[in-house]
Amino acid sequence: MLVASLDPEIYLKSQRTQRRMVGALVAAISAAFDRRVEISRLAGHRLAIVTTAEDAVDRLSRVFGVRAVETVETVECEALDDLAESVATQFGAEVNGRTFAVRPTRMGSHTFSSQDLAVAAGSLLVEAGGKVDLTNPEITVRIRVVNDVSYLTLATRPGVGGLPAGTQGKALAMFSGGIDSPVAVYLMAQRGVAVDYLHFSLGCGQADHAAGIAHLLTERYGAGTDPLLHIVDLEPAISEIQHRVPARERQMALKGVMYRAAEGIAITNRDTRAIINGESLGQVSTQTLDNVAALDRIIEMPMLRPLIGLAKNEIVDRARDIGTLEVSSRTREMCDIAGGAKVSVSTSAAKLVAIMTEVDDLVEQAVMTHKSMRLADWVPGV
Repeated sequence: MLVASLDPEIYLKSQRTQRRMVGALVAAISAAFDRRVEISRLAGHRLAIVTTAEDAVDRLSRVFGVRAVETVETVECEALDDLAESVATQFGAEVNGRTFAVRPTRMGSHTFSSQDLAVAAGSLLVEAGGKVDLTNPEITVRIRVVNDVSYLTLATRPGVGGLPAGTQGKALAMFSGGIDSPVAVYLMAQRGVAVDYLHFSLGCGQADHAAGIAHLLTERYGAGTDPLLHIVDLEPAISEIQHRVPARERQMALKGVMYRAAEGIAITNRDTRAIINGESLGQVSTQTLDNVAALDRIIEMPMLRPLIGLAKNEIVDRARDIGTLEVSSRTREMCDIAGGAKVSVSTSAAKLVAIMTEVDDLVEQAVMTHKSMRLADWVPGV
């Protein structure tokens, strides 16, 4: 049996919010196992999971809201000596020749204390060849006693934690598939946001690649969600921007068209609360504080930037951790349309608004090209 520990942030909420979040977490776990799973509530903010899936620990550890996954053996006994014998039987061979510590916890009424259990089980484990070390043990024997049932922890895997999928609403992610945007999506999903994906096709042939990375993210971490994939063709807009806008301002004009097109698509879904992107302050010329502030002034919907204060090496480390770095490294970044000119790093809001009046028709045209599909229905190459 597996035991999923909930992220502590869940049970710090009000009782009503807790019930809603636990319900969402149970639904996400069920989806992660294609509903071939039995889930029950345990005391101490834990869920018991019974399934025949061979990769159950991997699946469960990637469900947002799960802080840790324990593989446990259940023992039904009330007497201290019987429980101590069961602990020695389970862990005796493992502690032989190694240092150990017994860490019991209890819930309910018992004739013995946690300390009594630690001493009784520890004595038998010493007889089995182990040596007690309460400071820095090689093996920690964890026992959780709940009323007349005890759970012996055989292994523990950290989970992704965070808040259950969708409990903070939905947002639309501007998604290139490069190193940054998948990390931005992951961080917002970890905070309980259900994410739809929007990819701008710039004539670089990256749409299918981006869709593949979005699919990978959803397959690994999207249990309980059913995201949409939107594709917008911006290649015609690029040539028009090059014709209408001075070279120094072209990159900002292109970003402006993306922002407004993203907003135009987002507002067609009343459930969408915000837009997400992977901008990091100062990383490139369009991401200076002046330029970011100016871009925020041309849309009304909130723009969420979870990477805004992270350095590139920190983003790369996060991408490696979540398993997207290798595939994202093959993505070609946004096309350079400045024609060799230096890109403005301090575009004022007033200037950008004026620029947008020259290209606003391109926003409407871009939105009209957009195509949507369930990401689950995506097929490579189609």
